[in-house]
Parts: sequence; structure tokens; C-alpha cells
Amino acid sequence: CMQASVLQDASPRYPNAATTPSTRLITRVSHAPAALLTPTTGCASMRNLWLIFMTTQAALQQEDDPRASPTIKLSNGVVMPRVGYGCAGKASARYVERALREGVRLIDTAQADEWYDEAAAADGLRASGVSRDDVTVVTKLHPKNHGATTARRLIDESAQRFGGYVDVFLQHYLACWDGLCGKNWRNTVEGDWRDSWRAMEAAYDEGLVKAIGVSNVGPREVDELVKFARIKPHVVQAWMDPFHASVELRKTCEKHNIRFMAYSTLGTQWSMQGRANPVLSSSKLREFGDPARVALSWALLRNAVVIPRSFSNERIAANARLYDGGVLTVGLDAAALEAIDALDGTLDQSDDVQAVFANDGDENVVLLWKGPDGDVEVGSAAPGASVEISTYRGHEFAAKLHRHEEAFATYQIGAARRQTFRVRDPEAGPDL
Repeated sequence: CMQASVLQDASPRYPNAATTPSTRLITRVSHAPAALLTPTTGCASMRNLWLIFMTTQAALQQEDDPRASPTIKLSNGVVMPRVGYGCAGKASARYVERALREGVRLIDTAQADEWYDEAAAADGLRASGVSRDDVTVVTKLHPKNHGATTARRLIDESAQRFGGYVDVFLQHYLACWDGLCGKNWRNTVEGDWRDSWRAMEAAYDEGLVKAIGVSNVGPREVDELVKFARIKPHVVQAWMDPFHASVELRKTCEKHNIRFMAYSTLGTQWSMQGRANPVLSSSKLREFGDPARVALSWALLRNAVVIPRSFSNERIAANARLYDGGVLTVGLDAAALEAIDALDGTLDQSDDVQAVFANDGDENVVLLWKGPDGDVEVGSAAPGASVEISTYRGHEFAAKLHRHEEAFATYQIGAARRQTFRVRDPEAGPDL
């Protein structure tokens, strides 16, 4: 027999942690005299230790099983819920409060006030009466605030807003573009994502943030970040629904032991493109139950954290009850999961388009995407310059001069995977 000892492996503690320390079984070979370890006492001790080991292993497996555990553990030991409430669309305090009162314990917000209201999320948390320590707060740095000094200031502001710390702090985007950060961003943004990451690492060291990561990235960017980082990312957040499953990105995250957080799992990205929502109208998903609950459960069973947004009290309550008694309430077997997996790419592969707008005029041109909620500026091109945009078939764009309010031309995106539009203002001649 061998001597063995059981050591307590204390998980990192922070106010949101709700788990007890796990147990590691460490076995050391002993060359002690045989009389000290008789077959009766020594082997009985080993049997007990084996039972402890097996029990611990079973508990750890259950902890990582999305069917049986409503929480997930990050690589640094921080524990957070698998289901949260997304605050995109400038969710007001009353919706955040409602979600928390229904039992949600994760809220996802951001500093981008064009889409979010971080202050309202904090107000809703306070109004809910739920202890701050029991809620995981996720927020994000706007890329216009990249830079060591600026990023640190914004981290401090978010931490102060949420009671002295943020649980998960992400970079919303790694880079700026005109439509996101303003036409003059090259002159106003202090630094790049690398500078911001160093500021995030320092804040992590000081306990102002409990986990760090990025949003809206691809596999290549994750690999680059992992090589650069002193503290590796704990979370990556990106678009994931049954028709756009981000498979390669999720594989990259798994390779680096990074947890994946899914947004727009209910198909809102398709609606933002001016298309019918394929998730909520899917006959394939309806075969397995309510499409919304099925889509969310599919993502959970693919080991993603989900953050559905809703302004319906009924739907907020339903999402909060995806787990009941710690067990996932929608049962999808392997065949169902494979059938849903097969939907990936069936819509967007043929519709992806790279559109190039080349300015053949003699004045600066502003490009606008004609979205469902109005025109959105997506870029500008100086004379002789071009703007390349990733878009979809059927989208419509417009061009206007800086000195004019009205557009002088519109452009419809066709079926070709790459399309070039040569833009000329009316005084320079017709568009091509």
C-alpha cells in the first residue's frame, strides 16, 4: 500500500463565489517499513481515500455539466451563472430589476451608450434588493477609450458604479472605425487594444475586476491576444445562434481554456440586418419545443453562457427559469443537438459580401448603411480612397458629401461575394 494525504485546494475567493473549496487527492509513494502499513489498516485507508477521490471527481464532473449545474467556473476559479440578462437596447433599470427579482444573477452591460445604459443597469441592481455580492456584472470598454490611461479611468468608473469592482470586464471591440468611434477617432483615441489590455491586467491584479476578456473577435485575434497577454483572457463574448454558431471561435476558446459567452442567441443579429428572424421562426427548432427556449438550451449544452435580452416580463421570467432546482429544464438529446448544429451556416454562407466603395470624386464622401432604424454612418473615403465593408446581400447603402445633408446615390448589395462600387458625386459625373 501507499501513504496518501488529502489536501484542500482552495478556490480563489471573491464576493461572488458560491462554491466550497474543491479537494485534490495527492498520493505519495512511501518506503516506510511494512509493519507501519499492515494490509488491514493500510488498505482500508486506501479504500477510503479512493472513495473520497471518486466522490470528488463525480462532483467536479457534475459542476462542469450544463445539464446539472447552473454555474460555470472560469480558468481562474471564479464562478458565474450560465444564464444572464442582456442589457443591449438600453434596457432600463426596471427591466434589470425585474430580471434580478426573477432569479437572474448575471447582468451584461457596456459603456457604449449608443446601445447600453450602464448607469441604468447599476440602478436596477440597487433597486432589486439583491446583494451585490450575489450578482455577476459584465461590462465592456468602448474602443474609443482604448489606451492605458483612458482605459484605466473607465475601469475605475465602472467599478465605482457597481460597488467597488466589476466581475467580468471585456473589451467591446479591439479596434475603432468611423461609424463606431466618430470620423476623428484617429486623432482622439489614446492607444490600441494592447494598451487597454495592460490596464485591464493591472486592474485585475488590484482586484478591481475579477476576470477579463474580449468581445467581437475571431480565432486569429484570440490566438494573438493569448500570445500577448500576461494574464490570459478568461471570457470571450461573441454572436452565437443555431444559424451562426461560431464553431471555430468556440474551438479556439476551448483550446485556450477560455469560457465562451454567447450574445444574440435568439436571432437578433439577423433582424438587425433587416431580415426575418430565422431562430424564432425555425420549424426545425419548433420540433423540440418553444424555439427561444430550445435555442438557449442548445447554446447552454454547447457550454456557452447565454445573456438573452427581453422587455417582456413573461419572457424574462421564462429565461430566468431555464434551470429549475439546478437542472436544465429543456432536455435535448444527442440527435436533437446534432440536428440543431446542422443549421449552422445554412443562411449566411451564401449571403456574406465584401463591398468596396471607391471614391472617384474630388471631395470626401460619407457612406451610410440604410438600416431598419434609420441611416447609420459606416465610413468615409477621401478622394481616391476606398472603404471596404463586410455586409450581406440585400443591404442598402447611400453616399453623401460632407458638406451636404442629403445622399446623392444609393447602392443595393447583390449576390456576388465581392462587389466594388465606384462613387462619384453629381458634380463629378454619374456613379458607376
